[in-house]
Amino acid sequence: MSVRVGIIGCGGISGFHLRGYEAVGAQVVHVADADADRARARAAAFGCDWTTDYRRLLEDPRVECVSICTPNHLHREHAEAALAAGKHVLCEKTMTTNPADARALVEAVEKSGLVFQVAYMKRFLPAVRKARELVPRLGKLLSGIVRVYHPMSREGLDSAGGDFWLLNPEKGGGGVLVHSGSHMLDMMRFLVGEPAAVDARSHWHKGIIDYYDTAYFQMEAGFTMFFESGWLDLPNLGVRHNGWDERIEITGENGRLKVYTMWWTRPEIEEPFVRFYSAEDREVHEYHPEIADCFVEEVKAFVEAVRSGTPASPNVRDGYMVQAMIDAVYRSSAEGRRVEIEKLEDPG
Repeated sequence: MSVRVGIIGCGGISGFHLRGYEAVGAQVVHVADADADRARARAAAFGCDWTTDYRRLLEDPRVECVSICTPNHLHREHAEAALAAGKHVLCEKTMTTNPADARALVEAVEKSGLVFQVAYMKRFLPAVRKARELVPRLGKLLSGIVRVYHPMSREGLDSAGGDFWLLNPEKGGGGVLVHSGSHMLDMMRFLVGEPAAVDARSHWHKGIIDYYDTAYFQMEAGFTMFFESGWLDLPNLGVRHNGWDERIEITGENGRLKVYTMWWTRPEIEEPFVRFYSAEDREVHEYHPEIADCFVEEVKAFVEAVRSGTPASPNVRDGYMVQAMIDAVYRSSAEGRRVEIEKLEDPG
């Protein structure tokens, strides 16, 4: 059974969603973007209808589900409208730009009974799935390190606060912590569980946007995760020496695990992998799962949830938790103290 899809927002990220829908045999029937040229170009590529008013797309009875690929500050508006129109939603990260909007979306989703998935696609990397499988072999967890450095020129940072929404904190919700770090915050929770509190410090470019953050997360299970995120003009960083340094290291009583990800636009050509240092056999085990396009895998999971009526993952509560962690890091840095992370009540 083919699922019929609408796309709200026809910028660069929508191409990855469209690639996923094409791979799983879904039918894109309508696209929307405030920029008529972008909407028209996407529609021409898929032979579908287009509009500059997303409400017209949501009124289309053919559309069963939507991908929201607009700037972060528009996600709540577009997601709530889609849910009210009875559409299932795949929402780009970050889900919102603040915890209040994230809480509102949790309430709207849980009232609707519709499928809502947040686009943290790196959960779907085979290497990350392998790491999750291996974590129990570490025994009692003692500590961890999460590191995400992405190349960013000084010229790029100098444009912060301008027209480009990603570098405008009012539209994007923040800097490196939001746009690069959020994926790793989600992956940290996916691998080792929930944080309880954080003590963090952020460094700001011209007082507008954070370009470097450090944080100590106290986890509910009683250990500490050290987190770094940075936009640095250092082109030789990383395991591939290409400026992209993104990894998670977890230490337990029985060993250590390291998982390395990939440059986000290259999921089909770069190979994420896992190293496992075992106390049991004193060996170093390296795992190189098959290369898989994580964008295709996330869309496949969303379409399957829509078809089967099963819950999505990562879901709206996962989206909220990442937003709460980001907010806690910024508040901790501003106030110079440890901050507890605001949790949601259990669904009742």
